Amino acid sequence: MRDGKFLAADIYIPNGCMNDCPTILIQTPYNKNLFRYSLPLGVGTQYQNQPYVWVVSDWRGFYGSAAALTINPNRGEDGYDIINWIIQQPWSDGRVGTWGPSALGLIQYQTAREQHPAHKCAVPMVTHPQFAYTDFFYGGVLEQAKLQTLDGLGFGLSATIMANTHYNSMWQLAEGATWYPQAIKIPMLHIGGWYDINLNKQVEWYTSLRQSASSSVQDKQWLLIGPWVHGGTSTAYVGSPNQGELIYPDAAYVSDSLAKRFFDFYLRQIPNNWENTPLLYYYRLGHGGWDATNAPSLEISSVFPLFLSQSKKLVLLEGSGETSFTSNPAQPCPTLGGQTLSTLIPQGPVDLSGLNARPDVSEFTSGILAEDVTISGSVKGILYFSSTTSDIDLVIRLADVYPDGREMLINDGIRRARFRTGFTASDENLIIPGQIYNIQIDLPIVHYTWKKGHRIKIFVSASSFPRWHVNLQNGGPLYSSGEVQLADITIRHNTDHPSKILLPIAFGQVSTDESKIPNDLKIFPNPAGNLIWITGSEPGSIIKIYNLLGQEILKKTSQAGSYDISDLPAGVYILEIYSVIPQTNSFTKFIKL
Repeated sequence: MRDGKFLAADIYIPNGCMNDCPTILIQTPYNKNLFRYSLPLGVGTQYQNQPYVWVVSDWRGFYGSAAALTINPNRGEDGYDIINWIIQQPWSDGRVGTWGPSALGLIQYQTAREQHPAHKCAVPMVTHPQFAYTDFFYGGVLEQAKLQTLDGLGFGLSATIMANTHYNSMWQLAEGATWYPQAIKIPMLHIGGWYDINLNKQVEWYTSLRQSASSSVQDKQWLLIGPWVHGGTSTAYVGSPNQGELIYPDAAYVSDSLAKRFFDFYLRQIPNNWENTPLLYYYRLGHGGWDATNAPSLEISSVFPLFLSQSKKLVLLEGSGETSFTSNPAQPCPTLGGQTLSTLIPQGPVDLSGLNARPDVSEFTSGILAEDVTISGSVKGILYFSSTTSDIDLVIRLADVYPDGREMLINDGIRRARFRTGFTASDENLIIPGQIYNIQIDLPIVHYTWKKGHRIKIFVSASSFPRWHVNLQNGGPLYSSGEVQLADITIRHNTDHPSKILLPIAFGQVSTDESKIPNDLKIFPNPAGNLIWITGSEPGSIIKIYNLLGQEILKKTSQAGSYDISDLPAGVYILEIYSVIPQTNSFTKFIKL
């Protein structure tokens, strides 16, 4: 290295590559010797029968490179120096690509930032480069299992993280210093998983690259998202068919096949038509199979509300009543699968039906779906709640209820009540026992289809342990010991307090066995001016208009003649008509000029 220290590396040189061959570089903090049992991309131990030299190096300060330890090493510079060494070797043709998941992907971004001219391409997986507050405090709650896992791997982050439990200037500086899309000047194939803990930030980073990377490579950034977990703590990994309790045979090793084509194009310069590969290639969870687009994002901006209601239902109109449960921090609700990083918790989709019997969980389920329902984006939960204590957490787990009774986790999210308006010290605000508040819980981005005959379900609880820190519910200082308090929590779901989930759905409807959709609903004119006429509604029907955020902005009983919409700003709206007898719900869209 440039400071005179040495890093240890294993070099795998096929017989046919004693001169002028491209190189794939892997930089790992997890011991380079493990790759001696199997090189990636299906190579295994048969490195003689493939066209690349492989260089696998231990990070500075880890394993074979332990003696090179320095304070705050610049790992991007180390990557630059390794590439410099590679291109001076007789077996190198001067072209280097990089590969690896998680920390092995992070260092690829850091190396790319240094812009070595021989660094031609990169395949970072299940990672992003930013050191971000939300990576450790999801919804203001410490991701405890993840931090413990990272400490166990030798990263030693606890002291820094626990000294900065609020969003503060340290986080602002760290996030700014580790967000550098404008510095990326090489093609990249980014690979992620719907059940990966880093997915949200990875998608944000990819979108930013499409806008802000060097202009020569903005359209040379590919994102592959499969039905995969993060890996590293279980038998599942990126590309394997078994993920959690489900199997995805049509996704097996797609990550390997695409990475091979990518490397062949940019390192071996084989004309394999790679650059016509769609920029965003993603697996359709629930439905199965793959889809593709060149759009910068697959997130849908419009949302569709489903309301929590009495009798444990998710319904199309505002619900009624309230639901209560008791949270005991001494006996927290367990984490079951999901986007985890812990040897103690399974990763990926698991059956949540065991939660139904717990007294500290409330569940809400839609009717049987009369058609497929697809979401693409982040589901948001808006809960109106009160508690007998001055602080609680609220967790939402989103599930797919199969006809055979399984209730498979899709993803989940959490929010701490004292951080309901933000995460800085000045945002922190305890709740008053008995007073009603509302809180927004954001779930990770996902592309998911509930099939016809399935049901949509959410579970609401006040903990998910050991993934997230358990709130003692006593209102005391964060992450300190103290007295445990039981919390009686009430979720309101009525007209005045319409608790709901917002589903990112393209224009259309969620129809269940509780609703039949009339085919004669019409709005005219459409686009409209200040007046609209509606046909197809029964006398006494309820008319509602929502904006694209799912916010209700007009509600009235149906009438003869026109409806005045002159107060609506120009834009696109969703119209709902609800008839009590017979019970029908219908939805359509219109444009206000």
